[in-house]
Amino acid sequence: MDTHSTYVAWAKTLLPLAALVLLSTMFLFARSPRVSDADIPFADLEALAREQQVSAPAFSGVADDGSIIEIEADSARPEGEGTEAMSVSRIRGTVTSPGGPLLELRAGEGYIDTDAGTARLSGLARIETSNGYEVETSALTADLESGRIETDGPLEAHAPFGELTAGRLTVETSEEGGQSMVFQEGVRLLYRPPTQEGAPE
Repeated sequence: MDTHSTYVAWAKTLLPLAALVLLSTMFLFARSPRVSDADIPFADLEALAREQQVSAPAFSGVADDGSIIEIEADSARPEGEGTEAMSVSRIRGTVTSPGGPLLELRAGEGYIDTDAGTARLSGLARIETSNGYEVETSALTADLESGRIETDGPLEAHAPFGELTAGRLTVETSEEGGQSMVFQEGVRLLYRPPTQEGAPE
C-alpha cells in the first residue's frame, strides 16, 4: 500500500473518533466563558484506531446553577455509532458552586452521555467536600445541566459531627442560592461531638 493510501486509511479511522470527542466537548463548553480543547494524545495511532479509545479525556462546563463542573478520566471509549455517549475509566471531577463548598468526585468507572447531559460514576463512587464530608456509595449520577448530584442507593458518610448512613443523598443548589446536601430514606446518625482544644478526650 502506497503512502497516500495509508494516509487515507488512517484518516477514515481516526477522523470519526476525533469528531466524537469534539462533539462531546461542544455540549459541555456551550455555556462556558472559556473554551479549551480536550487533551487527546495521538502517540499510539495503531492502538487508537484498533481500540477506538481516547487517553486522558477532559471535559468542563458551567451548569444552570452557576456551578463549574470539571471531569477527567484515564481513558474514554465511545459506546457506538450515532451516539455521543462514552464509557470512561477511573473518572474524577470537581464541582465548584457559588456560595457552596468544593466537591470532589471519583470512581473506578463511569459513563458520560452528552446527549442527556449526565455523568454516571460507579464502581465505588466517592464524594469529598471542602467542609468535611466524605461519602461512599455504589454509584451516583451528576446532571451536567442543572448541577444536581444524586446517589443511586444507600451510602455511608463521615461528617464533621459524626457518622451517617442513608438510603439516598441529593446535592443541589437551594432556592436561597447556597448548596444543600439532603440525606433521605432511613437516615441514621452516630453523633460525635467535636473535641474542644485543651479538653480531655
